[in-house]
Amino acid sequence: MTVLVNFLHTLRVGEPQAFENLTVFPLMGTQFQEPGYLLLGEALAYGLLEVREVSEAGSVNEVLVINKGDLPVLLMDGEILTGAKQNRVVNASILVAAHVALKIPVSCVEQGRWRYVAEKFTESRRFSYARLRAQKSAQVAESLQAFGAFSADQGAIWDEVERKQREMGAASPTGAVNSVYESHEEKLKKYCAAFSPLEGQVGAAVFINGRFVCLDAFDSPVTLHKLYTKMIESYALDALEQAGRDKKEPEKKTAERLLEKIAAARVARYPSVGLGEDLRIKTEGLVGSCLALDGRVIHLAIFAREDRETERRSGPLSRPSRRRRARL
Repeated sequence: MTVLVNFLHTLRVGEPQAFENLTVFPLMGTQFQEPGYLLLGEALAYGLLEVREVSEAGSVNEVLVINKGDLPVLLMDGEILTGAKQNRVVNASILVAAHVALKIPVSCVEQGRWRYVAEKFTESRRFSYARLRAQKSAQVAESLQAFGAFSADQGAIWDEVERKQREMGAASPTGAVNSVYESHEEKLKKYCAAFSPLEGQVGAAVFINGRFVCLDAFDSPVTLHKLYTKMIESYALDALEQAGRDKKEPEKKTAERLLEKIAAARVARYPSVGLGEDLRIKTEGLVGSCLALDGRVIHLAIFAREDRETERRSGPLSRPSRRRRARL
């Protein structure tokens, strides 16, 4: 896939930044331009975007996005929407065109609530953590291949959030994933303070205890700088869960080989929900996606794949319409 390979060839791996068991290799861009779009948080703050339930009754796995502005708006894979009838996470990176109302695919990350706390969604200032994003990415890829739908396995998403809360000692009356972040807020602040984006940085390759976890990269340093604290917080949540295990320092050449492996991966192309194309990437040990528009990568997200035993336990992906609905 030329657009992806060309983008990867423009990246250079910088010297790592590390804190505790979390290591981040900056991905430096050598060719980039101004974004030409707004981010979710900006558009909401400016009153140029509304995110609401698709109807009064609502639908667990869809929400309505209304872009009232003159620029497209980027909703990034893994961004958490808070409010309305229950909190959701965005299933894929989506670029919503100017002056368009669009239904987008989401997954619930607050299974114990199905009632309005606000008419509209607001941005929670958070991304879902990497393990949840990785599972969701694999599920969406399977759903696209089988049914052409950007759907995740809602039951599996709830199970993973429940596991995270249990392992990290975070209780929530509605099972909201945000409770895990809130329970470890002070520790997460220390992680966030230890990392800062560099001039020209467009991405990050993330390792925990020396093992690759995920990679996020964008078309512009402007985008990365605006999202960087949220990104680090989400990576740190997984690092906190794995604290105390054998800690190894990853080598720079490991991150460089990672880019080569992604460039050689199999890629499947699908029309995006919004503007552009959604590329699904899969190779040994890795899974991910890439939103591309007019020969330009907007967002690339790559994750370490779970082992085969975990995949077998999760079972085959069911048709979206037959999956479990909210546990009310």
